[in-house]
Amino acid sequence: MLITIDDARAYYHGAESAHDFDHVLRVFALAERLARAEGADVEIVRAAVLLHDMARADEDATGGDHAQMAAERARVILLERGATSAQADAIAHAIAAHRFRSSAPPQTLEAQILFDADKLDATGAIGVARAYAVGGALNQRLWSPVAPDAVATREQRNSDHTPVAEFVVKLSQLRERMYTATARQIAEERHAYMVDFFARLEREVRGEI
Repeated sequence: MLITIDDARAYYHGAESAHDFDHVLRVFALAERLARAEGADVEIVRAAVLLHDMARADEDATGGDHAQMAAERARVILLERGATSAQADAIAHAIAAHRFRSSAPPQTLEAQILFDADKLDATGAIGVARAYAVGGALNQRLWSPVAPDAVATREQRNSDHTPVAEFVVKLSQLRERMYTATARQIAEERHAYMVDFFARLEREVRGEI
């Protein structure tokens, strides 16, 4: 491996629960599954996954783009560990293009797999759990009505946002953003789970069931 799981773990000390190393390991398992099914370079995918969120704390501190910062750091780390320039560039591109709101869409199969695996981890039961983990950390309400014209922005990590709004403006859209056929298949079931969960939540909040 270009970088091992144990070595990568050191870059995630103190990460918040939605983007900690447990998240990385879940994405790693999904990405390996997608890479094998789609015929991608597994070594490139593994390294990209292991380093893709290591600059989250830097983004929180500086307001920069964690994907771009992680891509630049990953290139340096990998070249120091003996990766070729082509490998380092491929991994850096995958990392730079993995964000939901990225202005640089993934151009390679390996980059598309990182994007898909990362977004799959924001769907289904784990997606709901992550949304509420963030909501709890920010003291968000458990439920609130969502404006029909609500859109995803970087300002959502505040006490006025809610996990319900996160579902409406982002999580519910992830199924349509998948690049690979394997990810689209997985996303269907996970999407259905979230729809059912938030529909039931609203009925319970209203005292209907």
